[in-house]
Amino acid sequence: MKGKAKGLLLASLLGLLAVPLLGCGFLDNLMNPSALNRQQAIAIIVVAGVPYIDDYFVESVGEEEAAAYGEIGTVTAMGTWDASYEGKGEWEIQGTVTSDKWGECLTTWTLSESDSKIRLIGFSCD
Repeated sequence: MKGKAKGLLLASLLGLLAVPLLGCGFLDNLMNPSALNRQQAIAIIVVAGVPYIDDYFVESVGEEEAAAYGEIGTVTAMGTWDASYEGKGEWEIQGTVTSDKWGECLTTWTLSESDSKIRLIGFSCD
């Protein structure tokens, strides 16, 4: 009888622990791990996103608004970049670029592993 009680207590404790873990996405990330690591996600954005920032900016804000701002022009990635895995093959990558026209700008990108889609979702300059 004592063995059954210990088993029931252990199962109850595990159930109580699983609820917060499910809520924060911890188990989802374990069950659906990324195919990339942090450095690889950053490298993809620096190589395939940053040089084409004008195209991604137009896609992000629309042609009219992008035309009102004008071209961003050639930018260079600088400083330390950060990437976080959001689960289900989705990454958010953030880093600074520098441009002759705009100066230093903080950029935020998303990268989807399933279709290799890159999106510029944030662009903020000093």
